[in-house]
Amino acid sequence: MANVRRHVHKLISTPGRGKRPVVLLALVVAVGLALLTGCRSDTNYKVLSFFFDGVPQPGATNAAPAQVAENTAATTNTVSPNKPVVPLNLKISHPPFVAGNCAACHDDFSKGMKGPLLTVCFTCHDNFLAKAKAKHAPVESGECMDCHEPHESVNKHLLKQTGTALCLNCHDDPLAKGKFKHDAVVNGDCLDCHDPHASANGKLLKKAIPAACYDCHDDFTKGKKDVHQPVSDGDCMSCHEAHASNQKGLLIKSSPELCWTCHDNFLEKAKFKHDPVEDCTSCHNPHNSNEANLLAKPEPALCLDCHDQKDLDHVKAHAGVAGKSCTDCHDPHVGDNANLLKPVTAKPATAPAAK
Repeated sequence: MANVRRHVHKLISTPGRGKRPVVLLALVVAVGLALLTGCRSDTNYKVLSFFFDGVPQPGATNAAPAQVAENTAATTNTVSPNKPVVPLNLKISHPPFVAGNCAACHDDFSKGMKGPLLTVCFTCHDNFLAKAKAKHAPVESGECMDCHEPHESVNKHLLKQTGTALCLNCHDDPLAKGKFKHDAVVNGDCLDCHDPHASANGKLLKKAIPAACYDCHDDFTKGKKDVHQPVSDGDCMSCHEAHASNQKGLLIKSSPELCWTCHDNFLEKAKFKHDPVEDCTSCHNPHNSNEANLLAKPEPALCLDCHDQKDLDHVKAHAGVAGKSCTDCHDPHVGDNANLLKPVTAKPATAPAAK
């Protein structure tokens, strides 16, 4: 009915209408029909739309369509002094950044650093370089942001990358050329053994050798009668590589070349040599032993690993040697004869009888 009233008002107020009485009559008829048909909207629509254009259908509305609100939330953080920042969907945030305290690190005017980077960082962080003997080069040079993000990071300690991946940005992969690889390096992280900033130990080790090695390996100095000197001195690296090697046991060199680093090379001028001397560890334990000379087993059990007792029993010279050591007569390494017999000590001349 509101639309009918608007149409009536328009017809009455519009000048120059020659057929105004006819239109008014039609309008009266339409209004009457609308009243007679009651309030059914579909019937009213049929009657009114017959006489007038633009009559809205039942249930329709002339209201403007609703506007969908756009997400105007900022996708980045805008930092202002002393105004806390809502962190992004990251795990770790630098506390001054979250607090909006830009002036803690930056100059208020230029937004540059307040001073040398290392000096700024040590305003809050302990100066771990002050008493350190070994210092990581990028740390000593004040290049903190080579490894760390200054504001936020998905990694612990605001690191740009995790563990070993970060180290390999500067260091060569220590496992790349080694046939045998240290399990601790393959399965672990550089920071398991090394301090990333500074240390009292060489190579930035968290602990001095051999304590660092004994975190995983047994202490070779305990409970044994005979201990190899490099082991007792804690000098594991004199024989072993820390990361990878082309030699079994992560050795620096193969045996016996490695042994010649400290021991005299008795093979150079030897006429005859014992076959096992090509690998010293076939008879000797390189770390410790309960036997003299670091033997892997006591004699003659060690010799019988290769020699058969029945063959030895057929040698006439072995008659009556039961209970004796093989090395009483034989040199275990080299000799001037095929049987590696030791030189016979000449008996002293008998003094003439007194007259």
